[in-house]
Amino acid sequence: MNILRQAVIQLRFYLVLSVMSMASMYAQAQSDKLTLEFSLSPVLEQAQVLGLSSLGVDTEGSGPVIISGSLVNNTAERLENLYFEFDIEAASYGVLARIRQQAAYPFSMEPGQVVFATNNDIKNEEVPGISDKMKFDGGLTTTGENFIEDISGTTLPNDQYTFSVRIYQVATDGRRELLASDMIQLGGNASSGGVVDERTILLRTPGDLIGAEAAITNPIPQLSWEGDASLNYRVLVVAKSGSDSPESLLESAKSSEPTNDGGSLLQFEYLDLNVIGNSLQYPSTGVQALVPGQTYYWQVVTSINSALGATEVVSEIWEFTLVDPGSEANVVEVDQETVNALVQLIGQDTYNLLLETGYSFENIEIDGQVFSGIVGVQKILELIEKFQAGDVVIEGN
Repeated sequence: MNILRQAVIQLRFYLVLSVMSMASMYAQAQSDKLTLEFSLSPVLEQAQVLGLSSLGVDTEGSGPVIISGSLVNNTAERLENLYFEFDIEAASYGVLARIRQQAAYPFSMEPGQVVFATNNDIKNEEVPGISDKMKFDGGLTTTGENFIEDISGTTLPNDQYTFSVRIYQVATDGRRELLASDMIQLGGNASSGGVVDERTILLRTPGDLIGAEAAITNPIPQLSWEGDASLNYRVLVVAKSGSDSPESLLESAKSSEPTNDGGSLLQFEYLDLNVIGNSLQYPSTGVQALVPGQTYYWQVVTSINSALGATEVVSEIWEFTLVDPGSEANVVEVDQETVNALVQLIGQDTYNLLLETGYSFENIEIDGQVFSGIVGVQKILELIEKFQAGDVVIEGN
């Protein structure tokens, strides 16, 4: 059972009270008898990432104060047989959780009583100032179970979340009177943004994972990645330097500001810029020119707001080597399996013609990405597999 499942199942009070608090902040349907008012921490309200730890569900009363509020008995009478009900819903999934206060454990409020609470006060199913013991039933619905299974990590997926709370009073004849009902929608809809999951930055080009021996021939490559195009990204390119690891080189590069924010490049640092969008054409100024034969590492970094502060999101580290298009350094011997693969790709006649005119295999370029050496051979074999499976179509004269 991962931490997310534990948190939601434990929620019984932690998540539910957060729900109650946020709901009350936006939509207050109060009766003359009872007033329920809660406020949400501005940090949580402005968060781009909402994690369960942000809601205090995994801290057992010791986390940051993210909600606070009050419950007021507006009458001169003792209000008895009061019950909470909570629902949590995600627009793309449905109802995730239903929590109901057990019938044998109602709570009461004295005439004019005012109760204050924060998310950290709610522990052991008690509300400060209320002596009644509360117990709750319910939890994740079947939809909620599926929701948990679909989540990786501990943050909530990009969606619109509806949190609602109702407080009922039950009469002796069993009839229920709704005294207060609140609801809040947190985030936007799934297509327009809102509360988001862990942001991932997926590099596209140039290069590949470290060790893939990816090569490029363009000295001013287009650096591109997948991610929210509205965010500000920091793009870093560093040169391979001795025995220093790619991680240490990039961390050192991050120690100074990007060059378009007043920073300067370190000796091994070739590019350090803040950009908005998903791509960057390698500039001709403000950077060090890429050198043929040199291997480079690059990474994209951004910062997003979470309820507990700014959170850094980083991409994987990719590498590429700039090669001279006329260089023969990458010529490799190919085995019969690779020869057969090449023949399938380009045809026997074309292959024979290339051999007769002195051509040798150096690299293969796919979507602007150059793969050389053994990696290039492997890419040919992968293409053949896709061709045989019908995933790609080979066209040409």
